Amino acid sequence: LGELEQWCKQNVDIPTDENKYFVVSYKIIYDDEEDDDEEDINGNIFRVFLSSVRLLNIASISSHVHADATYKLIWQGFPVLVIGTTDLKKVFHPFGLAICSNEQTKDFEFIFNSAQIGLKKINKNLLKPSALISDAADSIKNGFKNVYEGDYNQIMCWSHMKRKVQNRICHIDDKAIADEIMNDIEMLQLSYSSAVFELALKLFMKKWKMNNRQKNQSIIEFLNISIMNGSKQMVAEATNKVVKDDGTFRERHVLSRFLVVASNIINNWSIERDPSSINTKLFATEPTICLNL
Repeated sequence: LGELEQWCKQNVDIPTDENKYFVVSYKIIYDDEEDDDEEDINGNIFRVFLSSVRLLNIASISSHVHADATYKLIWQGFPVLVIGTTDLKKVFHPFGLAICSNEQTKDFEFIFNSAQIGLKKINKNLLKPSALISDAADSIKNGFKNVYEGDYNQIMCWSHMKRKVQNRICHIDDKAIADEIMNDIEMLQLSYSSAVFELALKLFMKKWKMNNRQKNQSIIEFLNISIMNGSKQMVAEATNKVVKDDGTFRERHVLSRFLVVASNIINNWSIERDPSSINTKLFATEPTICLNL
């Protein structure tokens, strides 16, 4: 870990190039040092968050946060944590990524707090998210609560919720009923506002509770809880795939090599969002309205 700490110290300065990576924050705890990370396993603990000025500028105008962790990138098995947001065209924009020794509450708390530290460093408004989009991991939710104050909406990703629902309704004997339930749930996903979604969900529950063909009401109650938590699409997972395909070419790297790979990933993400780049991915503040019927 001595080499990792030295690398972090060499890259903490904010570069003049807005597209160049830098170490926003890092924390390294050696095995013989005391720390309050009770949930972490015994041994060395490290957390490193990389970003760029351009990506942090996007964070400063964001209203909600996506967070996820992915594996199979580092040979030693360490997770890579990704944080970002989506614009009004549903395009994902990362704030940066973290390389951690684990993916517990303290690790997600670190990545959320690192975004705030980065915004302070570039003199931008702190992030005040109104929603967290993630999977159902308690470590993500608890880490988020420990950093951001105030009320927020907890939203589980649509794909995770859909898979859980499919695994549950496959136990319904009548396949036609199972298909009809799934079709109704997919229609709920088309709701354009929270008010419409909540009203549609009430009608959905009323329909299936009164439906004498479906005897297993425990499944319906499960659907009620799952749908409430899974009303949005999560695109951080799609970015995880891009990291694996383009950043690492589906190869696992040792930690020292992956630091170079991660730095290049941050640079590429930033260049893609540079207004001077070809086919730039600008942060959309207005949705695209299609007039085609």
